[in-house]
Amino acid sequence: MKEYEIVATYLNGCAGEAHPQTEFIEAELNDPADYVRQHHGNEFEKFTREDLPDGRVIFTYDHTVRYIYEFTEI
Repeated sequence: MKEYEIVATYLNGCAGEAHPQTEFIEAELNDPADYVRQHHGNEFEKFTREDLPDGRVIFTYDHTVRYIYEFTEI
């Protein structure tokens, strides 16, 4: 397992990007996808995954609420 810092950002469609809700979480995971799948179940397939050159992994799903999960290995 690897340890990750997770920045979870939620943008409500009504409030817009002016009032994001952000959480900072540390977790031990085999795969960042497991965390997103655990929290979003059937919606997991609607997320897009982006693997950045610096090692960060970002999952995004844009619906009524925009979900952004950014994983950084620590």
